[in-house]
Amino acid sequence: MNDTPEAPTTIGARIRSCRRYRGMTLETLAGLPGLSKGFLSMVENGQRRMDRRSHLEAVADALQVSITDLTGQPYKPTNRAQARSLAAIPAIRAAILNIAFDERPDLPARPIVALRLAADDVETAREAAAHASYASLLPDLIQELHVHAADSGSDARTALAALVGAYRSAFVLSKDLGYVDLAWIAADRAMQAAERLDDPAWSAFGGFYRANALLSAGARSRARQVAERAADAAAGQLGQAQVMPVYGILHLASALTAVSSNDTGAVDAHIDEAVEIAGRTGETNAFHLHFGPTNVAVWRVSIAVERGDGGKAPEIMRGVDTSVLGSGRRRAQFLTDLGRGLAQARGKDPQALAALREAERLAPELGPVLGLDHTGGVRPSCGCFGW
Repeated sequence: MNDTPEAPTTIGARIRSCRRYRGMTLETLAGLPGLSKGFLSMVENGQRRMDRRSHLEAVADALQVSITDLTGQPYKPTNRAQARSLAAIPAIRAAILNIAFDERPDLPARPIVALRLAADDVETAREAAAHASYASLLPDLIQELHVHAADSGSDARTALAALVGAYRSAFVLSKDLGYVDLAWIAADRAMQAAERLDDPAWSAFGGFYRANALLSAGARSRARQVAERAADAAAGQLGQAQVMPVYGILHLASALTAVSSNDTGAVDAHIDEAVEIAGRTGETNAFHLHFGPTNVAVWRVSIAVERGDGGKAPEIMRGVDTSVLGSGRRRAQFLTDLGRGLAQARGKDPQALAALREAERLAPELGPVLGLDHTGGVRPSCGCFGW
């Protein structure tokens, strides 16, 4: 007979367990901005949703635990595809940790043309949220690209650009599966590869992913600093075509990270700048960021949810066709945010559930990320980061 108590299975139950372990009362925890004792009690008992990432971060900080302690990450697989992706994590971790940019791996590598095509296929699969189809390919791809990146020939630059995409895919995969620390390492490697390309657009893109990883780890203030500094650096290079969309998305990232500080002026200023830039670029897909008027609207929904104004999502999205984004993963993330937003409005739970179910239909491998917790509550997400 196993007398070991079962681990808490919901965010609310984990909050209660950690709070009691710390010997903290609900009254003490309720001293956090925007979190009343009544609200926290209902969250712990599964009657209310903890659907704002900034609130979850504040609770984790007060309880002196990590975000993952409250979200239950890494997630357990709910289907065979997720299980295959999870099985690849140890090899991905070993490949990343065993390589440095100033070292040439002692192993054979395919020609750079073949590796470039393989890297493109991985990025296509990532956009479709088909993690299981590329997860096992990443260890060899990363190591072989490092072989070419360490050479002094003309293939080095091609290898570095492909490495940015490969590490980006490792970041997205790790983040979606709940391996936050590995996601941070992968994002940092993507930033290192981007910096070695010595190009303003690539540097801005690397800054976006560093901010992305910091937000995933709950370091919201630092993420804002990184995103704003990267945007400031890119501002002087807007004459280059590929810089402008990255600059625009950095402002959206800055807006999202500024919400928790209640800096309304900064949030609105960043959104306004992104809107203005999107009006100049139109719909683009530089670096697979899908920046343009449509994605600005999608980010505004995520920002509204973080502000607690998720009920405004239908108004924000009126007349916007998300099919132009061309990414099943991106549309699924939007539908998740839409569901979270509708859940914040009274009487909109059926519509919220419909949005979440559609998200799961578009990206079935992302069930643990996009789905519901065991109480029917919507899991907090990282907003639009990761795209």
